[in-house]
Amino acid sequence: MIGEHSVLIVDDSKENISALRGMLEDSYTVYVASNGERALKVMDKNLPDIVLLDVMMPGIDGFEVLRQIKKDSRFYHTPVIFITGSDDSFSESKGLLLGATDYIVKPYNPDIVNIKVHNQMDNKMHRDGLEILVEERTKELRKTQEGIIFGMSLMAERRDLSTGEHLKRMKKITGILAESLHKKYPDILPSHKEVNNITAYSPLHDVGKVAISDAILLKPGRLTDEEYAIMKTHSTQGADILIDTRELLESETDDLTVAVNIAAGHHERYDGTGYPNGVKGDEIPLSARIVALADVYDALTSKRHYKEAFTHEKAMDIILNGDGRTMPEHFDPIILDVFKQCSDTIKESS
Repeated sequence: MIGEHSVLIVDDSKENISALRGMLEDSYTVYVASNGERALKVMDKNLPDIVLLDVMMPGIDGFEVLRQIKKDSRFYHTPVIFITGSDDSFSESKGLLLGATDYIVKPYNPDIVNIKVHNQMDNKMHRDGLEILVEERTKELRKTQEGIIFGMSLMAERRDLSTGEHLKRMKKITGILAESLHKKYPDILPSHKEVNNITAYSPLHDVGKVAISDAILLKPGRLTDEEYAIMKTHSTQGADILIDTRELLESETDDLTVAVNIAAGHHERYDGTGYPNGVKGDEIPLSARIVALADVYDALTSKRHYKEAFTHEKAMDIILNGDGRTMPEHFDPIILDVFKQCSDTIKESS
C-alpha cells in the first residue's frame, strides 16, 4: 500500500535503505537517495514530508545536507531524523542546532523507527493544517482591508464628482506596472508583498481631497493661483490622514507607510518640478513613482468637464514624447520603459 504522505531515506548503504523501506513502505510513499547530492535533487522534485538522513556519507555528509535543506524555504519546517550508527562520532547537539528533529540509532528497532516517524508526521500535518488556516485567515483580513481602503478612497473621489471606476482603473494600471517592474527589475522591486501593497494602497492617492473645500474641489472653471495652491495641499493632507490612521492602528507592520508615501508623493516629478516638496529622482518613494505614472495615464484617458478622453495611443504619445504640460522627464525612466512594454496590457485593462 502506498501512503498519502511520503518519506525520503538517504543512506549510502543499500542494506540500510532496504531495511528502512521495508519498515515504512506499507504506511508511506518512500523515496530513496544514496548520497547527499542525489537527496537534494529528489527533494526538489518530490517534496517529501519527512527525511531520514544518514550522518556519515561520502561526498557531503548529513550535516551539510541538512544545512542545504534548511536554506530552502519549502523545507524549512520539514522534519529531518538523523540516522547514526552506535559507534559513530555523532553530535546530537550539533544536529539539533542545525534543525534536526530527532535521531535513530543503528541497528534499527522497527517499533522505534515507526513510532518516531509517525510522531514527526503527525506534528508536521498539524503544523501544515495550522499554516493553511492562518493563510486563509490572512486572505480574509486582506480582503477586508482592501474593502476599507476602497471605501476611504471613494469618500474622496465622490466629492470630486468622480466614480469608483477611476479607482479601479488606477489599481489595475498600478498593479500591471508594479508586477512588470518586479519581473523585469527584481533588484528594484524584489518582493510580491511590495507589489501587492503598492497595488492595494494606490486608490488612496487622493484621499487628502476630503480636506479640500467644495468651493475649490467642485469649481467648474479654472482655479486661481491661490485656489490651485490650496488644491495641491491634498497630497500632504492625505499623508497626514494616513499617518494618523497608522498611529491609531498601532500596527507592527510598516504596510501603511506605502500608503503614506503614495499620498504624499504621487504629484512629485522625477525631474524635481512636482509638488509638494519638489524632490526628484530616487528621493521620491518607488510606490509614488509608479502611482504617479498610472495617475497621469488615467487622467489623460478619462473624460473631464474641460476635455474629452484621449485614446490610449494619444495618451501613450503624450507620456512618452511630451506635450509641453506632461513630459517624459517627469517620470522614472525605468518605470517609463516598463510602461511602454506593458502598453497592450494596459490598453486591454482600461
